[in-house]
Parts: sequence; structure tokens; C-alpha cells
Amino acid sequence: MRHLELSEIAKMLAESSPVLDACRHLAEKCPTCGERLAQVEALMQRIGHWDPEVAVREGLVADDLLEALLKKGQSLESWTALMEKKAKYQTWGVAWVALERAQTLMTEEASRREARDLARLAAAIAGTLSSSYHPESVADLKALALATALALTPPGEESSGALRQIAAVVTTLDEGTGDEAVARKVLGFLSQALQILGGGNGARKQPER
Repeated sequence: MRHLELSEIAKMLAESSPVLDACRHLAEKCPTCGERLAQVEALMQRIGHWDPEVAVREGLVADDLLEALLKKGQSLESWTALMEKKAKYQTWGVAWVALERAQTLMTEEASRREARDLARLAAAIAGTLSSSYHPESVADLKALALATALALTPPGEESSGALRQIAAVVTTLDEGTGDEAVARKVLGFLSQALQILGGGNGARKQPER
């Protein structure tokens, strides 16, 4: 008897009992299927999506798609233009890994500009996502991306524009799911941005992830 493929496990996880229970039972009895179940759950956790089929379909290729997009352009403007022309880049998975990379790079002073561009790219991709991803969840993703970009505001940048962006982030967050964990992360990034605008030393402090 063959083992379950990742796509099959994802489909079973998306179902209600008894299909879901059967999937977990098989995974408990078969080490290979158990490893694949763990891989699907890890993909769901990594790209922040509740649908296991989306997590597998988009999560497995998201890194490669992002790399391909970044290699074809040299700036945020060129990345965004290419993304808008190619539907394959307009996915939750690509947006999420771009945001993930931005939040990793923001700890290094030399990489903060690149991190800011990646966060803005993630927000731009979020703006293209269809209602099949659920508008409230897309709003959460976009708010996180925009807030991350604001936390990377260079000291001394003209503040009135940044303050308008902060207001836009709050509005976008209000349109989201209301998830408290998301709100804490967004507000943490906004607090960091306000410290930078106020001339404080918050640029080095990283909010909870």
C-alpha cells in the first residue's frame, strides 16, 4: 500500500470528521505518513494560513517564486511591476515569505532598506489577493506588512507621510480578523515606528513575532 502524498494529506485535513480523524489515525500508524502530516502542519504554521491545501500548494513553491521575482528586478518598483503582470506571484505564500524575509533582515542595519522593500512588496501582493483568501485574513497580512515597513522608517524621514501611513495601518487592522496575536505584532511595529519618528532609540528594538 502506498503512502499518502502531501496534497492528499492536505485535502483530508481540510475535511471534517471522520475523514480528518482517519488521516490522523493513519499518520499515527505509519511513520512516513506521520512525517508528511508534520510537514503539512509545519507549512501551515510557517505561511500563516489555516487552509492545509493552500499551505501545501503555495508553501512548497513560495521561496522559489520569490527568488525568481527578486532576481528579475533590482528595486521595489520593478518587483511590483513584474508581480502585477504575472499572476503566479500573486499568492498568499509569496507575500508571506517576502514578509518573513523582511522581518529576518530588519535586525541587520545593512539590510534594513532591503527589508523595507520586501515588506512593501508583501503589502503590494496582499493588495492583489482575491476574496478566496478571505478579506479579513488578507487585511491582517497587509497590516503586518505595512507595519513592518513602517518600523524600518529611516530616522529623519519626513514624518507627516509616515503618520498617514500609520493611520492606514490601523484602518487596515480594523478590517481584519481581530486576532489578538496579529494586533500585538502590528502595534509593536507601530510603536517602534513612532519611536523612530520621535527620535528615540526604538530602531534597534524588535517587537514580538
